[in-house]
Amino acid sequence: MMRSINKENFEFGRKTTVESPCAVISKSISRLRLFCGAAFVLLLGAVQAQGADFRVKPSLAISEEYTDNVFESNLNKKSDYITRLQPGLALKYNAPLWDWDLGYAFDYRYYARGNRNDDTTHNINAKGLVKIIDEVLFLELSDVYKRVSLDVTRDNTNESLYSNQSDQNVGTVSPYLVLHPTARLTLKTGYRYINTWYKDPQAVDKQDHIGFINSSYELSSKLFLTGDYTFTREIPLKNSSFYRHEAYLGPRYEYADKSFIYARGGIIASNYDNGTDYFNPSWNAGITHAFDSMTADLSAGMKYSDDPLGNSTLDTSYNISLTRNLQRGSLTLRGSYTEFLDANTDRLKNKRYSGGFTGAYELVLDLRASLGVTYEKYEDLQRNGTTDKYYVDCGLNYNFGKELTVGLTYKYIDYSSAEIATDNYQVNRVILEVKKSF
Repeated sequence: MMRSINKENFEFGRKTTVESPCAVISKSISRLRLFCGAAFVLLLGAVQAQGADFRVKPSLAISEEYTDNVFESNLNKKSDYITRLQPGLALKYNAPLWDWDLGYAFDYRYYARGNRNDDTTHNINAKGLVKIIDEVLFLELSDVYKRVSLDVTRDNTNESLYSNQSDQNVGTVSPYLVLHPTARLTLKTGYRYINTWYKDPQAVDKQDHIGFINSSYELSSKLFLTGDYTFTREIPLKNSSFYRHEAYLGPRYEYADKSFIYARGGIIASNYDNGTDYFNPSWNAGITHAFDSMTADLSAGMKYSDDPLGNSTLDTSYNISLTRNLQRGSLTLRGSYTEFLDANTDRLKNKRYSGGFTGAYELVLDLRASLGVTYEKYEDLQRNGTTDKYYVDCGLNYNFGKELTVGLTYKYIDYSSAEIATDNYQVNRVILEVKKSF
């Protein structure tokens, strides 16, 4: 009986091997209509609510891009001009009983030389909070539609329009309670349903049924003890379903203004329907220190990655960043090291080293310049190869007033590998964009 119910639940996001662009667009718009329709019905009943704040802001962005390597390959290097049209809408509604926040943009891409078929996607970030019983019982609703990387070890969504990516839709419904049993103890407990859908047939759609409890105990005005327990029942469209238990406990100490240190340790136990069980430690720790004009962050931790391909991947990461506020801009230095482990076989799959900086500076009034440089090294232990990546992202942005901006961006990507033939190519991209908000 349970399996038949799960199958019906998946019909909303089921993939097929052949799906027309119109069907994909219709499916995405249906999701947006569902969320906005529910929000609109509630808004109609509360339009006169005392203290309500309602704002709607349409926008339109038009850009022209030149790329000298549209296929991102040295074997078939071709240039193209890409025209992008991005109409959007931002909606916010805040009232005593509910808050709604919607951001939507339709993204149409036209390839002038026809090297690729015209492409469309959507960017949706919709959130709603219904205050059923003030300060006690809440209902959270959200829907996020965006393009994501299929490879958890490489997030290339900022450097490429399509390579190794899939459209993803994540819908969430979560009723929860906030309780204060004592003056020092805060408890948050509830249920969360998450439906994850991917457009790419390689990726694995899934449903998650989650029960959770989060606790915070105030030992002093600056020292808190936090504890969390999460129970998850995950039902993938492919692969084996499983139960997962996660428990964490640790302190958080705010030792100065905007400066704190924290540490949490725990366990993750996974029990699969096929009879296999896995037990892994999980932890995270960090420190944030605010200087007069600079903020330093150090963090480390182990957690499960949200792997679109359905693999059970644990990543352990170590991160550092330094952000300095300048009189007319900011500068951030960052570095990280991450290991990716196959949790089912306990074998290390990949390593990633990363370092770089990003900066922004106002050259003159309303003219802002930005520059980012990143180096990443990937070690693919399954293919016994390493890859070096250099990425440069720089640009100028001018604000004409009345929410009209013009931006010129240049991006350079360089992949090189002695062992992995497909990881050898360079791409130059130049983008001119005009954006207007109404």
